[in-house]
Amino acid sequence: MTGALTEAWDEARVVELARRLRTAETGGWSGTALRALVEGLGWQWEDGAAGPRLVTGPESEASSRWTPRLRPTDRFEKDYVHGGEEYVGLYVPVALPEDGARGKAEAFRAVAETLTREFGPAPVMGVYGDPGPFYDSAPLWGSPFLRWRGQENTLELHAGEHGPELLLQPTDPVENWFWRQGHGEHYAVGGFFGTRRDPANAGLGFPGRWRTDDWDVFAHALGDFLHTLPAETHALGIELDLGFHALVPGTYGPIVFHLVCGERLEIVYDPARTGEGVADPSSFGWIPHTTRPAALDHWLEAPYHSGDFGIGEVDGRRLARMMVDTLRDLGVESPTDLSLSDHAQQVGNYHVDYYGLTLQENP
Repeated sequence: MTGALTEAWDEARVVELARRLRTAETGGWSGTALRALVEGLGWQWEDGAAGPRLVTGPESEASSRWTPRLRPTDRFEKDYVHGGEEYVGLYVPVALPEDGARGKAEAFRAVAETLTREFGPAPVMGVYGDPGPFYDSAPLWGSPFLRWRGQENTLELHAGEHGPELLLQPTDPVENWFWRQGHGEHYAVGGFFGTRRDPANAGLGFPGRWRTDDWDVFAHALGDFLHTLPAETHALGIELDLGFHALVPGTYGPIVFHLVCGERLEIVYDPARTGEGVADPSSFGWIPHTTRPAALDHWLEAPYHSGDFGIGEVDGRRLARMMVDTLRDLGVESPTDLSLSDHAQQVGNYHVDYYGLTLQENP
């Protein structure tokens, strides 16, 4: 690992801390047990009116963004806690890159590769989107996560606002929160959630997707999904390969768009599969292949593309509106007439559900 982590936390220290957190005795996440855990890590526990403050070094360091923090069970957490846990998370920053979204994504990926070498592939990976667990807002740069799930406690590589964090949490509360977002209301769950065939995932439940027949709601959700996607896929070391089927009148629902996103994002569009729409695709913002060829590899050969965008370069709302305006011009009645290609849910060795897209897999 070179350059991604600051001097305060090198690779060996991250691995050692992760090992200790995975094997930590949390005693039902009571304050007494966590005080012992914190002090066993060589930190100080200082009681205060706002709750405990964890001190890892001199005052100047303790007051910085490096400071670990505990998440108490409060009004947003209490409905999902059934074992009497007083706390639902110990967050420890492990890198503070200063290069914006790109630096944060690269730091996350560097830590991810280190932890994967140590513990093997994470049983669970994905992107939280908005909202995150217990209704947190997503970090501005993205919300990727890798989760090494345990029966009682789970270790997660977590996206903090300032960079990657190690998060030790009791397993049940965060999974209860996720499961109970299957109520079907708009924006209930965002991002995507991927799981491996791994014994660690025994008993893991998945909420139902929410769907909408409102184009504006769909455009908003799609824009949020796309906006930080290159940072998130790069951080996780994956590539998404999504075909969008659309039930255009007079057709059997062909693939209209193909999206590829690894470190860069690009979407192609082929109007020949659907019959011509009313408007010129260029009027929606599509770039003709004859003017500028697509930059990324696509299995759908198409005469138009969106342009390619790197980390921090995506205007998700603009791309979403371009796609939605095109679909409406083609006569697609509702977002419920859209679905994903049948291979979209296979990402490496993970099966992925795209909650933020609200779309079903094509049967």
